[in-house]
Amino acid sequence: MLLDLQPVGWSKGEVQLPTFDKRSLSSSLLIMTTVLLILLLACCAGSLSAQSRIYLSVKAGSSAVLPCDWRNKTQSSGERPHIEWRTPSETVFERRGGEQYQGEGYEHRVDVPEDKLLSGDCSLVLKDVRLTDVGPYESFLLERRTRRSLRSKRVFIQAVELSVDDEPEEAAAAQSVEEFSLLKQSASSSAQVICSRSPIIMFIILPNILFHII
Repeated sequence: MLLDLQPVGWSKGEVQLPTFDKRSLSSSLLIMTTVLLILLLACCAGSLSAQSRIYLSVKAGSSAVLPCDWRNKTQSSGERPHIEWRTPSETVFERRGGEQYQGEGYEHRVDVPEDKLLSGDCSLVLKDVRLTDVGPYESFLLERRTRRSLRSKRVFIQAVELSVDDEPEEAAAAQSVEEFSLLKQSASSSAQVICSRSPIIMFIILPNILFHII
């Protein structure tokens, strides 16, 4: 005999399903979609930022070339390119045709050659690199919003992270020369020891050779 186990208050053939509020369900879906969209945009922005940043390491006292190319950016035909290099706190260099500006502390050390700039190469040449030059640099193409407008908009081109080795290039070269000199002296000393012991070695070996021959 089978027992008919059935919850109290239920009739046969009836199945009760949980009910959902359509408004709350729509709100939850909207919130989830918004969060996913924000995360997706953040990931894309981080990926683009990482791809456009170049890491450059040089020795103190040497020269560095911070790469830049504006040919894939918008530029009005017939207009001379106006390039700007800057750090987060100051402008390092600007050039528009023959006119140029060198930031404080960068005088006579920075340049973007005009002939290369006209051909699309806006790389910044930084001479006599110092420890204080370390940090991020960004290049921009400055464009006028309209032909009559005096204001310009910045078009981002390239980001470069510069790190500087605190050992100057001359010091490194001098150290290499010194190490080579010490190595040469060590080799010469070893050769002298061998040469000085050669008669003794020959005096020991030669009788043995003659004994075996006889």
